Amino acid sequence: MLTPVLAFALGAFAVGTTEFVVIGLLPTIGADLGVDIATAGLLVTGYAIGIAVGGPILTFATRRMAKRTVLVALMAGFAVAHLVLAVAPTFEFLLLGRLVTASAHGAFFAVGAIVAAETAEPGHEGRAIGLMFTGLTVATVIGVPLGTFVGQMTSWRLPFVVVAGLALVAAVAIHLRVPKQARREGIARSVQVNVGALALALATTVIGFGSQFVVFTFLAPFLEEVTGIPLGAISPLLVVFGLASAIGTTIGGRASDRWPRTTLPVALALLASVLAGLGLAGHVASAVIPLLFAWGVAGFILSPALQARVVSAAGPENTLASSLNISAFNVGIATGSLVGTAVVAGGGLAATPFVAAGIAAFAILPAAFGSVVLISARTPEAPGIGAPAGTASD
Repeated sequence: MLTPVLAFALGAFAVGTTEFVVIGLLPTIGADLGVDIATAGLLVTGYAIGIAVGGPILTFATRRMAKRTVLVALMAGFAVAHLVLAVAPTFEFLLLGRLVTASAHGAFFAVGAIVAAETAEPGHEGRAIGLMFTGLTVATVIGVPLGTFVGQMTSWRLPFVVVAGLALVAAVAIHLRVPKQARREGIARSVQVNVGALALALATTVIGFGSQFVVFTFLAPFLEEVTGIPLGAISPLLVVFGLASAIGTTIGGRASDRWPRTTLPVALALLASVLAGLGLAGHVASAVIPLLFAWGVAGFILSPALQARVVSAAGPENTLASSLNISAFNVGIATGSLVGTAVVAGGGLAATPFVAAGIAAFAILPAAFGSVVLISARTPEAPGIGAPAGTASD
């Protein structure tokens, strides 16, 4: 199981690195291509839009192709596109290229999560999805800071070349290690989509995962102005947060296998509690550091758990539903950031953790109700995505 999923994790590392590495390179890109910082910021916004809109479209367009073929093509195309982006002559060309590659990003996670579950041992589907998502969290800890450093020391174009190399290696690894027909015996071949459970799962993704970005978007100024942590110490704290998120992703995958009904509501309750604690103790540096670690763990338990819930509600063959959840992640991120912007604009920087905690707590409702809908409908859910819901551990 591990070898195919590790190939997916490598691909996730590549796409995760390219998504955020431009943030630290915006001044350099803007100066080189003759645009201001605000305009250069469209490279970040445009990428999120590309994932949310283009991902499902590309997933739908390739739905009749073999999944391994789709994944290899996505990574190979991602590699070629980034070589082209590395020599982009204008800002408009670079922005258009980011929109296109973001579509491949969304489709890769949608199809990859399905194949990861299919190639897993029975009862370990959530763990496999979690391992794939770990590639994304590792990108935030290692890929983004390293890519930013390389780009600042040399040229903003070089990180795009590195990402192209990573994507090409991932394409080869997927081709060599993923079975041509990933579906294992025993997985349901025809599963009715539980529309109600799917809608609740997508709502949980948007509200619950997105709640964190009310404060995360402004975490650096919060730590500096509210907590009083020196600017130079913030980067190491973000690495601590990133490591905690990797741990949370691993826990979330395992917990989704063991407790598929309760993992989401419990994780959201923990997240809401930690965020509220951050609001209460935000001015105490000694308390903020462990709270950041707890936040990273609790917040990123959600990633594989949410994706596993969508697979359970829509069936293991429904790559379009999986793609919609990737879109939901990005809609949540954008919405949370906008809410945070409104709060901060009103002079409420110190209040952002409380607002985020309230939104996370509200997300418990669709998460818990979604569990009830799945149980009542006896919809297959991990562990053993093809097994009746009544056989689940909890």
